[in-house]
Amino acid sequence: MSPNKKGVLAGDEYTHKLYFDPRADKADTGGYWITDEQLREKLSDLIDTEEKIEKASVYSNPLSSWQATNALLYHAFIVMETNNWWWSIEKNTEGITIQRSKDIKSVRDMYQRKKRTTGWTPLTKIRKNETTQGGNTTIEELINYIWRKDYLNDVYHLLKENCQKFAAMIFDRIKSPYNDRVYFDEAADEPRSSFNSYYMNVDRVFSEVQRLSTSENFTRLEIYKIPISSWNIPDFFVPGIFAFLFRQISGLFSHHYFVIFETNKGTYWSFERLPTRFTIQRAKNKQILLKECQRESRETLLSKANLEKSDVAVPQNMNAVLDFTWKKRNLEIFYLPVNFCYLVALGIYEKFKRN
Repeated sequence: MSPNKKGVLAGDEYTHKLYFDPRADKADTGGYWITDEQLREKLSDLIDTEEKIEKASVYSNPLSSWQATNALLYHAFIVMETNNWWWSIEKNTEGITIQRSKDIKSVRDMYQRKKRTTGWTPLTKIRKNETTQGGNTTIEELINYIWRKDYLNDVYHLLKENCQKFAAMIFDRIKSPYNDRVYFDEAADEPRSSFNSYYMNVDRVFSEVQRLSTSENFTRLEIYKIPISSWNIPDFFVPGIFAFLFRQISGLFSHHYFVIFETNKGTYWSFERLPTRFTIQRAKNKQILLKECQRESRETLLSKANLEKSDVAVPQNMNAVLDFTWKKRNLEIFYLPVNFCYLVALGIYEKFKRN
């Protein structure tokens, strides 16, 4: 871990892979090396991704057995508790490692089946530094977060992308779930129910969309354009100060744009950028998506939707749209001006139309 070693400082040894050991407490089992492309699908096959994190703690241990203290030089990692398992997650010069066990010692005291480094004084034992409740974060949401933030492709760097920074980001995500909210309605043409869901964080949206759209391939896509009425904006659409700003901006940008996809299973998906959030809706009745947004009439705010563009779509699904929109650092689009609804819709249209 010495900064004099170029490979450690610059990440020359980094594999861009995640090592997952599903039973770190069993001698007769082994682990899996998983790439970024395989991350969500393969881990979903190996574990119960719906497990909720009950507690999470930041642990540390010294980098060298010669240290007298690990106050400054230390490796940081996260230990999580769910109803059925103990988990650890961490990053080092090789990649990211996730371990799972029925026994906390197998993930807290061991790394890839070897004892973690400890020093020669009482100040260099494996130490718990901070603990938080897990809230409603699931293992799957955490995996989606790691994938979405592209952490597997962030090459390890002793100063910039190290174990401590990674542990802090994972701990903060569990402690304060990511606040970028999306309105998601999986059955917009059916009566309201607890299954429809609505506002949720982005990482849960990835899970819900994956559940629904894996077998649905796009056949056609369209962009719709609606003139905006700047004098009649209901509260559900733009709350508070955003309503005032929206009225000012709408004088310059007088149309709202959104995309609708048709699938080979007879379903339709709409995707649109609203002033303060994104909305994703799914229905068997396309007319509902044209007439309503978030179960309110579009004509309350807007006029009738007009078809702007239409084309044959590439045979992909809504998972690919989310990948295109939110992978890596693309969440900055949450904070772009309202007129970016056109750029978002056009970008998706150009990406997923058949050339």
